Amino acid sequence: MRSTVIEARGLVKSFGAHAALRGVDLDVAGGELFALIGPDGAGKTTFFRLVAGLITPTKGTVRRDPAATFGLVPQRFSLYEDLTVDENLDLRARLYSVPTPEARLRSAELLERVGLSPYGRRLAGALSGGMKQKLALVSALLTRPDLLLLDEPTTGVDPVSRREFWQVLSELHHGGLTILVSTPYMDEAEYATRLAFLDEGRLLAPGTRDEILAGYPRPLLEVLSSDRVAVRARLSTLAAVDDISLFGTRLHVRGAEGSGPGIIDAVRAALAGLVPPDGVRPVDPDLEDAFVLAAEGDELVA
Repeated sequence: MRSTVIEARGLVKSFGAHAALRGVDLDVAGGELFALIGPDGAGKTTFFRLVAGLITPTKGTVRRDPAATFGLVPQRFSLYEDLTVDENLDLRARLYSVPTPEARLRSAELLERVGLSPYGRRLAGALSGGMKQKLALVSALLTRPDLLLLDEPTTGVDPVSRREFWQVLSELHHGGLTILVSTPYMDEAEYATRLAFLDEGRLLAPGTRDEILAGYPRPLLEVLSSDRVAVRARLSTLAAVDDISLFGTRLHVRGAEGSGPGIIDAVRAALAGLVPPDGVRPVDPDLEDAFVLAAEGDELVA
């Protein structure tokens, strides 16, 4: 049985009248890649600062395994932009008393792993957003931590760099590293062994991706139409329809609570003459569908 590396119970953090976290209960076990998904202002950064011991809870507790060392990659780049890549890593090694030979070997290995080997003499401030985050990751890994905390590490990073970054995280996880990462991007959660939604300080639906989607309690339809305004207008008065969301060029139509399989016939009838019958079909929910429903608070998907 894997040991618990992070344990939060009834965790509350308030800043004045604003509650950033509201009664969070969460366990992260050793060897997990756990993803916290949520929009800006959800409380993700506050949770990471509490886990790292940078701030203290207003109520409740958060415990990090005292035997587990950790590395932190904050949302904002926090290394010295007027130092080179190599100088930043050398400074990190000296601050944490990593012997010079070991630090140089470790730095070379990590820079090679993330594709930064050719840029050792470049000023950190001259790196692209994706390269800065890779450097921050290398810096955090230099001390060989047992736990890696990453607060929205790919926000503002281009899609190619974002994919490369997550490939590295996946490799680190499969190598045994425990990782807690936050992200606003639903697709990044596909890499996680477990995940949870965080919305307005509330933790919603912790579990594996399959567990969360298996617990989705509503019928869900996909509507294919170029006239999405007209589709919305017709379905807005249909009692069996609870929500209509745009997914790329398609619409996801969620059934109201208590609606059943018959919703497809009702939707097809409402859209007759506008959308052909085969333009309305049942679909499986994805994580965005689950998050939207969980965030409404009426039904927590778990």
